[in-house]
Amino acid sequence: MKLFALAVCKWKEGSKPVLLSAAWDLGSFNLFQRSTVKDFMTMFSRTVVERAEPGTRQQVEQDDYVAYCHKKTDGLAAILICDKEYPARVAFTFVSKTVSEYGEKNKGKWESADIKEDNCIEYAQLAADLAKYQDPEEADKILKIQKDLEETKTIMHQAIGDLLERGEKLDDLVQKSGDLGSASKAFYQGAKSNNSCCKMM
Repeated sequence: MKLFALAVCKWKEGSKPVLLSAAWDLGSFNLFQRSTVKDFMTMFSRTVVERAEPGTRQQVEQDDYVAYCHKKTDGLAAILICDKEYPARVAFTFVSKTVSEYGEKNKGKWESADIKEDNCIEYAQLAADLAKYQDPEEADKILKIQKDLEETKTIMHQAIGDLLERGEKLDDLVQKSGDLGSASKAFYQGAKSNNSCCKMM
């Protein structure tokens, strides 16, 4: 999973969006390709912001890349470009957070009518956030909890296997157990045979 670019744009109906501030992480590209990749991603960002409906969040795929855009009705938009493996929910949360915080912290600057050039507002927070969100689990608490639950589930599945001695099967333990009555043993056998029928289908 990789994030490549994060930008905040000013848009106005009928004109090309301006990238007010942007952060890049192009270290995974060959040194000679970086300038071309940056130009392509700038064009991709501008096009997505220009064509997105105001007041919406959109996901647009292009080859190996995905752009996540949040275009507000007030003339501000944030866009994130990443690979296809990056979780969509985290990406949308990230662009929404970015556009809101940027609007608050740069109030009075970005609204200026004479802004016509890219990267006209210094905003170091974009680079810091881009670095932080490279690991979606660290940036997103829900994703981290989901991963922890999956790991716990895996550990629990492994624990049952570890409890059985070499060559021993769960069936043998069920038959030998003094804790289970005959009805419970019959239920176990019935459930096991029903599950095996389903697997064969």
